[in-house]
Amino acid sequence: MMASYVDLIGRIEAQIRTFRIAWMFRVINQRHAATPLNAIPAPSRFSDPAGNYTVLYGAETVPCCLWEVVVRNRLTRRQRRVIPRSGITYRLVVSFQSQQDLNLVDLRGDGPIRIGAPPDVVHDSNHHEGRSLSEDVHANTQADGFLYHSRFTGHWCCAIFDRAFDKLDTLAVRPLTRHADLWAALNDYGITLTIP
Repeated sequence: MMASYVDLIGRIEAQIRTFRIAWMFRVINQRHAATPLNAIPAPSRFSDPAGNYTVLYGAETVPCCLWEVVVRNRLTRRQRRVIPRSGITYRLVVSFQSQQDLNLVDLRGDGPIRIGAPPDVVHDSNHHEGRSLSEDVHANTQADGFLYHSRFTGHWCCAIFDRAFDKLDTLAVRPLTRHADLWAALNDYGITLTIP
């Protein structure tokens, strides 16, 4: 049974901030090119345990997207940093903005302790706490999602509930392999791709 945040809704609502996304990125599978600002139910940090709503994730930089979507924990305790080229070649980078203000629960910095949540809610590789929080926030507030720091790079990330997808606009969609920031990030983090 998941922990409940219902008793903390007042604290959570006090952490809701109005935020306008000027430019953020997400990395998607190329099969979703026709719907770049959609999401499907899938296990993730703030996904609904019951699958009743979906969550779209974005990050302020392409290198952050690389770690959040592709690399994740696969290089932990590895001397040699190699990832499959196939994990890159079938992906697209989507840049997007919000044409309206979003009301996001701010979990950056000390946000988790302000609402009475453990740091696990944004930093643990086990997403149990984040899903529990998401479920109660979705059901008991008018928040559009969350603003938080990546546990990998520290960059800003957002998790937006499907009820706010109509507030978003696509700016561009392009192959991940054609984005200069990808190659700079691979070089910066000492990551090589497997040969096809």
